[in-house]
Amino acid sequence: MKNYINCCGLNINRVSFTELFFNKVMLIAYVLIAIGLVGWYELFHLRYFHDFISQAGMVAAGGDPEALKHAAIALKEQIFNLPEIEEVNKAEPWGVFVTQYVYLLYGGSALIFLTALGELFHVKVAPKVAAAMMTFGISMVFGGLISIASDLGNLLHIYWMVLNPQPQAGMWLMLPLYSIYIPFTFIEIYFLITSKRDLAKKLALILVILSLCIDLGEFYIQGLLFNQNTPRHLWTDIPQLWIYFLITGGITGIGGAIIFAFLGLREKPYFDDFIKIAAKTGIVLTVLAAIYEITDFMLVDPKWVNLMIKGSPISWMYWGWLILGIVIPFILFFSKSKGAVLIGGISAVIGAFLMRQAFIFGGNIVPMSARVDGLGYQANSVYQLDAITPYAYIAPHSMEWMIIIGCLGIGIAIFALLDKIFDIRNVTDSYEHH
Repeated sequence: MKNYINCCGLNINRVSFTELFFNKVMLIAYVLIAIGLVGWYELFHLRYFHDFISQAGMVAAGGDPEALKHAAIALKEQIFNLPEIEEVNKAEPWGVFVTQYVYLLYGGSALIFLTALGELFHVKVAPKVAAAMMTFGISMVFGGLISIASDLGNLLHIYWMVLNPQPQAGMWLMLPLYSIYIPFTFIEIYFLITSKRDLAKKLALILVILSLCIDLGEFYIQGLLFNQNTPRHLWTDIPQLWIYFLITGGITGIGGAIIFAFLGLREKPYFDDFIKIAAKTGIVLTVLAAIYEITDFMLVDPKWVNLMIKGSPISWMYWGWLILGIVIPFILFFSKSKGAVLIGGISAVIGAFLMRQAFIFGGNIVPMSARVDGLGYQANSVYQLDAITPYAYIAPHSMEWMIIIGCLGIGIAIFALLDKIFDIRNVTDSYEHH
C-alpha cells in the first residue's frame, strides 16, 4: 500500500532519497547524462577556449592593425567555417541539435495532443493512461528544449537575438509559445492526478479543448519557424508544413508510447487495450504520412527530389524513414501479436529520427532556390557553395551525438522523478470517463 502526503490536492509519495535518485531508471539516465556532459564540455571548450579567440591571442595582437586584422580573420574562421565541428560551421546553419529538438519536442507535443484527443472522444483507456502519457510527452519536450539550448548556448546567438529583436521571426514566436505551452501542460497533468476529482471533472472538457487549441497553435508556430527561412524546397514548398509536423510527430509519439507501455505499463489490466488503440492510431498516422510524402514528390521541385533520394549524402536517411518509419510500422501495427507491435514501435522511433535528420539537412542539401534561378544569396561566399558542389552537408561531430544522448537522459530523468514523486503510472488506474 502506497503511503502518501496530500498537498494542494496532490498525493505526494513518501519515497526515500535513495529510492528517488538511485532507482534503476535514474541510474540509466545518469549514464546517458554523463555521456552528454562529455559532449557539452567539449563543445563549451571549443566555443570559448579555442586558440583562435583566446584572450592571450587578442592581447598579443595589441594595437598592431595588421595583427588585429589577422585576429579578426581567425575569429571569423572559427565562427563561420571551423571544420572540426558541424554545428558552428555556418555552411550548415542547422544541424543535429535541431534534429533532436524537432524530434523530441514534436513527438512529445503530438503525444500530448493525441492523449487529449482520446480524452475528448471518450476512448475507454484514455483516462487510465492520460497522466502517464502526458508526463512522458512533456519529458520528451524538455529533452528537445535542452538540445536546442545547446545550439543557442552560443552566446553570440543570444547576443544578436537581444541586440536585434525580431518579434515576427519564428525564433521569437517560440518564446511566448513555450511560456504558455509548458505551464499549461503541467496544469493538465495536475488535474489528471489531483485528488480533487469533482473539480477536475468540471474543468475536464475546458482543459481538453484548450489543450488541443494550444497544441495546434504550437505546431503552427513551429511550421512558421521553417517557412520564414529563405526559400528552401523542403521547408517552404511542403503544403501546410505544421500539419506534416503534427502527423510525423505523432508517429514518434506513438512509437515512443508503445515502447514506454511495454517498459512501464505491462502489468496493468488495460495494457492490451492500450496497445490495440496505439497500433490503430499508428496505422492511421503512417497512412497520412505516406500520403504527405507522395504529395511532396508531386509538389516539390522534381530535380531537387531526385538529388535528395538518389545522390545526396542524406538519401539513405530519407529511404530509412520511408522503410523504417512508414512501411514496417504500417505492416506490423496490423499484427495481433503485441511483440510485433513493439517491433513496429521501435522501427517507427528509429525511422522518425532519420526523417527529422533528413528534413533538417535536406533543407540545406541544395540550398539554391529555383525562385531566383538557382542563385540566391545561399550560393555566395556566406555559405561557400557553388553550382558544381551543391551539397551543404557536414556530418555531425561525435561531441554532438554525445550531447543528444545526454538530452535523452535528461528527459528520462524528468519522467522518473515525476513518476516517483506523484506515482504517475498508478494514480489514474481507477479513473473512468463520465
